Amino acid sequence: MSTKEPSKYEQVQHIFRELVGRKPALTVRAPGVVKLLGSELASSAGWLLGGTIEPAIWLATAPTTDKRVTIHALNMGETAAFQLPHLELFASSVGGNWINYPMATAWALQKAGQQLIGMDAVLVSDLPHGVGLGASAAVVLAFVRAWETLAGFTLDSLSQAHLAQKAETEYVGIPASLTTPFIAAASRTNHLVWLDGRTFTHELLPLPPNVSFVLVDSGERELTAVLRERDRECGEATAVLRQYLPHIQTLRDVSPDELDLLGHHLPETLRRRAAHVVSEYARVQSATTALRAGDLAALGRLLRQSHLSLRDNYEASNPALDLLAATAWAAPGCLGARLGSSGFLQVLVANEAVPQVIGALNEAFVEGYGRTPPSLVTKFTNGVETVAN
Repeated sequence: MSTKEPSKYEQVQHIFRELVGRKPALTVRAPGVVKLLGSELASSAGWLLGGTIEPAIWLATAPTTDKRVTIHALNMGETAAFQLPHLELFASSVGGNWINYPMATAWALQKAGQQLIGMDAVLVSDLPHGVGLGASAAVVLAFVRAWETLAGFTLDSLSQAHLAQKAETEYVGIPASLTTPFIAAASRTNHLVWLDGRTFTHELLPLPPNVSFVLVDSGERELTAVLRERDRECGEATAVLRQYLPHIQTLRDVSPDELDLLGHHLPETLRRRAAHVVSEYARVQSATTALRAGDLAALGRLLRQSHLSLRDNYEASNPALDLLAATAWAAPGCLGARLGSSGFLQVLVANEAVPQVIGALNEAFVEGYGRTPPSLVTKFTNGVETVAN
């Protein structure tokens, strides 16, 4: 007779009892973040569409009677501690030690005037790090939620996001966006978050539960540097267009008609960069309409158009991703696909078609590159949450 595998919650609870010798007071789940449309437009403070997925940071905690914070990081095989309220970086090099992230969280919360208490904690992750899924923001937000509960205060999603950004940028010294932790805090199961990157107004848009999300790893990692260069080019394009449109702050403020009228003032490379940004904003807005209407076919077309624009106008794709995308688009049951962060292809797939779509992707990639691309099948889930039995 087979035995049911313990849930991640049950596993973390058991590990805490084994290591700490008592039952945790609460367990927090802080998921990874994906951005379906508009992910490369953060510097233009535009609109984007994203959500949170099943892989997550798990944090089991219980308060202590002193100001000491002791954390067992299972993935690292390490235990570290620090004393509140005085916090100093553990690593001699910026961002070089995992304990800096919970310390940064405590530092940011104390800077915001919150009175914290000590805790024992067990930190476990099934969220890949360093691949653009918001793992470091998830660690910070897990500790924010834990201290909210243990110390008795409440923060809204935007305040949580500001704290996460401050912790990473000012304490750890790693540039961090505000959109990633906001999506992590605001998401809900079977929904996508439409977010205005300037005002941080947002809307939760429903996605049917019979849709799976697949991440396929092309193995290419050079796109981060490419996107930094595209940000610089978009800034140059904005400066040129501002001579004729003095009201604009970023390319977000340029309409398609205005770009058609004034695009000849831009060098061809900058015109194409601007064309992607301006058209991507329109796609994000069209996607909200499609999701409100439950029109997944329209959403899929927008994802395809976005990838083609990223390939041709933004020049931010590569042959491996283009092969995966073209294969996905042709596969029955694929609802849409577009390149994501760090060399991943993002694919929306009908639940029943997942094995066939992954099989087609594997076959094409083996033929083209001689190897099977790693893939992750997941769902859109709640954002940061306290988990109970």
